[in-house]
Amino acid sequence: MKTNRITGTVALTGLALALTGCVATSVYPFYFEKDVVFEAALVGDWKKADQPDEHWRFEQASGLGYRITSESGGKTAVYQGHAFKLQGQTFLDLTTTQWKEDIQPEPVPSHFLARIVQLTPTVKLSALNYDWLKELLARDPKAVRHIVVQTGEKSEDRRIVLTADTAELQQFVLKHLKTEVAWEASIELQADPTRSPSR
Repeated sequence: MKTNRITGTVALTGLALALTGCVATSVYPFYFEKDVVFEAALVGDWKKADQPDEHWRFEQASGLGYRITSESGGKTAVYQGHAFKLQGQTFLDLTTTQWKEDIQPEPVPSHFLARIVQLTPTVKLSALNYDWLKELLARDPKAVRHIVVQTGEKSEDRRIVLTADTAELQQFVLKHLKTEVAWEASIELQADPTRSPSR
């Protein structure tokens, strides 16, 4: 999917695109500070189970946050992340920390949601299903506040950006927590001993 940086929305690449082709992004974070937790099991070096040349590193950042580095195909991307809990379910909110070029006005960082399905012995993550979200909003535009951004010249070059505030986002996520089609099939991350021999 194409992106237009002038719109002020940055589509996450690398880590986010490893989970799903088109990503559901939000202007607001999916968590409040009271929801944040630190999952030590995430810290370390990982490789994607079915693509061992794709590497991820989770490091503890300031406070309870993470610095996440994704390497794939010779490209590196860096994110900041926060794990948080909603009704006992753990999620990961990710946002990019990199700008590849100086543009005006400055783009607004987008937030991307991943559901942590499993933490040990391997990490399994599942993204909000973009195609499901697109179909839901086509049927019911009031299901969650959003805008549709034109990302190219073609009519199909459009993407959904959620504009709901954090409280509304959480209500939406919890409403569809048990909606199987709302979540992508999980990806699996295995510990990478070649990069983290002490793990």
